[in-house]
Amino acid sequence: MDYMAAAALGTALAADAAAVSVSCAVNSGSHQKIRPGIGTALTFALFQAVMPVLGWSIGKVGNGIFAAANHIIAFVILLFLGSKMLWDARSAECQMKSSDIRYGMKEVLILAVATSIDALASGIAIPVSVGAHTAFEILMTSVIIGGITLVLSLLGYLLGMKMKNINVHYALIAGGLILVVMAMKTLFAVV
Repeated sequence: MDYMAAAALGTALAADAAAVSVSCAVNSGSHQKIRPGIGTALTFALFQAVMPVLGWSIGKVGNGIFAAANHIIAFVILLFLGSKMLWDARSAECQMKSSDIRYGMKEVLILAVATSIDALASGIAIPVSVGAHTAFEILMTSVIIGGITLVLSLLGYLLGMKMKNINVHYALIAGGLILVVMAMKTLFAVV
């Protein structure tokens, strides 16, 4: 298992959760309390950790179908996710000022699901992109992804507590570029 690749994947997948955490803090209404930030970060981390395992399980069911082309599938998934993150960073929605939105616990749960969809899709590619083939290695990769998400989301929340009207799309750009580089690494591992 490639721990550096797992950390890079975790960082890329956590980028949107960290960016949303900044927004959540800016709009939490209480800029001096860390407690909502801990809850937000834990929620995002939990979803980011569970979704790759679920995606990997889905991939295992279709293992015979995917076995011949797993490197190509991993390349396409990672390239798609990276491109989507880069596209989202350019979109008008992402350019919105974070103070235009209000977040409560219901919204945080919805955002946790939305920001972890890419983690679900990446679960199919984890055996190829990270070299995690056993159930233990998949769980370790998920713990790494969840841990990085927890730290980055909490840092994002702390940053958001200190700022107003910020533009948070740069994290999406960084995450998208990391996924595109991982996609290229996966493709060239075949060649």
